[in-house]
Amino acid sequence: MTADNLTHNAQQAVALAASQALLASQQATFAVGGCIIENATGKVLIALHNRVLEAVPGSQAQPAFRLRDPTAHGERQLVDWYFENRQRLALPPTRELTVVTTLDPCAMCAGALLMAGFNVAVSALDTFAGINHNGHFDFPGLPAAPRQLAQATWGYYAVSPPFAREYAGALQGPVYAGQALDAATLGLTSSLFEVSVNLIHDESSNTGLPPSALQDPASLPSSSEVRQALASLSPWSLRVRSEHPRIPGPELAQPLIEAATEGDGDNAVALLDPFGNVLACLGGAENGSPVRTAFMETTRAYAALRWALMNHAQAQVRREAQQYLTHPRHCTFVLLRFPDPTGSEAVMTLGAYGSMVERHTVPSFPSSLQYVLLPPGRSNKEVALLAQHLPPFYTQNVQVAPCQVLDDALVQAVTHQLSA
Repeated sequence: MTADNLTHNAQQAVALAASQALLASQQATFAVGGCIIENATGKVLIALHNRVLEAVPGSQAQPAFRLRDPTAHGERQLVDWYFENRQRLALPPTRELTVVTTLDPCAMCAGALLMAGFNVAVSALDTFAGINHNGHFDFPGLPAAPRQLAQATWGYYAVSPPFAREYAGALQGPVYAGQALDAATLGLTSSLFEVSVNLIHDESSNTGLPPSALQDPASLPSSSEVRQALASLSPWSLRVRSEHPRIPGPELAQPLIEAATEGDGDNAVALLDPFGNVLACLGGAENGSPVRTAFMETTRAYAALRWALMNHAQAQVRREAQQYLTHPRHCTFVLLRFPDPTGSEAVMTLGAYGSMVERHTVPSFPSSLQYVLLPPGRSNKEVALLAQHLPPFYTQNVQVAPCQVLDDALVQAVTHQLSA
């Protein structure tokens, strides 16, 4: 951060974000950093970096890293930080602030930033997972309304020779709109990320035991710390089971509806392991932050619990976690309601799912991302089209393909209980 906690131009703002990206690279997670800057003054409110992977305790000599929070990208954390501190610090409204980031935001972060209403300024492009992956500033992965908002509030700084990139984006909104970076700063933000990607893919390939080698956590005794931890995560953990995890039935109706009722919004997400066990079923926490939706909360909570148990101080607990708890990429996610496919939340949700899966996946049917209900007037076709127009990472690598649950009895049970 600058000595006076102020930035005066785009070069300084991106340099601050780049210093966070350097910290991320030392932590062996995605080397992306960002900060929130007050447009009127250049004041830096906060600077953060990606924290998807965390070092295993006690592994300082030869650090090992495991997935702790697949949603902990720098931009998403900045959004949550703002809403957590908005009242206490009397922060300006988001329309008067800019999130400056070293890398074009992914779908998850783009959706979160648009939901929150921040202006956005970007250094390096990401031609694979970035929401502006084609570099044309037309955001083909965004529905019409979020696309227009991004075009009115986002900017991509110009770069001096030899890159000689012109500024693209809104001239009102992003802090230091129209300004340029030097080529060295762009090169730093771009190369840091490119180097980190291969490392992260190597680390994230350590997803634990494959489903075929796992043991059923429903067989754990009541005294098991793993079982007790799951129960503290969600009252439905290991209490409900679907005969086929990819074809859940009416047994999920009550957990989903009760979790939605207990949450801040009207949605809930059930997480099923390869045995069909409900590992978690949680609602949203939108009263704290609009991006703390049911999907985000469920994904984050289970990943954090699994990380804590797999790195527990007691060896017995670590062994149980490794033997019984699957990586979330092997789970089935069932949403009570899919977000409006014409809005930013749907983009964030599909992006968060992609960030959780991370590596190349073999297409499966039914999908591991399912929903029971759609918003009124929306169709399955609109959901499919949204998924098909996401950046290449989501369409080629992860192959995101959300689908409505196949069991009509589940749809009918949910509809009946909601109308009762």
